[in-house]
This record gives sequence, C-alpha cells and structure tokens, in this order.
Amino acid sequence: MATTDSSPRSVDCPPPPEGCAATAGEPCFSHGGTRERRLFHQVRTAAWQAARIAAVPAAKLVADAVAARKVRHGKHAAELLVEKGYMAEAERVRQAVSEQHGHMSGKQSVALLVEIAEAGGTR
Repeated sequence: MATTDSSPRSVDCPPPPEGCAATAGEPCFSHGGTRERRLFHQVRTAAWQAARIAAVPAAKLVADAVAARKVRHGKHAAELLVEKGYMAEAERVRQAVSEQHGHMSGKQSVALLVEIAEAGGTR
C-alpha cells in the first residue's frame, strides 16, 4: 500500500497532550488556530515517514538494519538486499552509490527506495 499523499497530513495527529487531534487531511492547529511547532507535529511527520517506509518492503528491511546499526552505507544496504532476494532494488542502490561516487548512507538508500516505489518503480 503506497502512500500517494506526500504530506504528514496523511496520518492523524495524536490527541492532547501529545498532539492537537487533527484528523488525516487536516492541518495541525492548536492555541486559537495557530500552528505550534512542537514535538507532537514532529511525531506526526515521523508517523507519516514510517508509513511510507513500511509500504516498501525493501526499504523497511534496510531501515530496520540501519536502526539496528547493521547497515551504515549504501553499499552495505545493497549487499543486504541481495542477501534477502531484492535483486532489482539492490541494483538500483548500487547504481546510485556509483553515481554519487560512493557517497550514500544507509538512510539515503531507504529514501531512494521509497522515492522509486512512490514514483511507480521508475526514477
């Protein structure tokens, strides 16, 4: 299930005191209609990012490995993808690492995989 809305508004904001309880699609409002840039809006954005990553199995695999500090570089992400059978995704990450002259982190690999999936598999 790929997320088509490229906004944190595609997820609900948590209820007070953590958030402002805005529903998906609505802007976050608090304190008389002004948007307060507080931690709960960062939580909403983090939830949106997590949903985007979870929708792409290869990206989720790499993101989990990055969080566990098993993958730190794009090259290592590609090796993990090959090990788990994601050959096309691994080749795309390898190509991006090469294009960037070896400068690609594991987190950037996750972002690349999500971007490719959201673009319909082409980039």
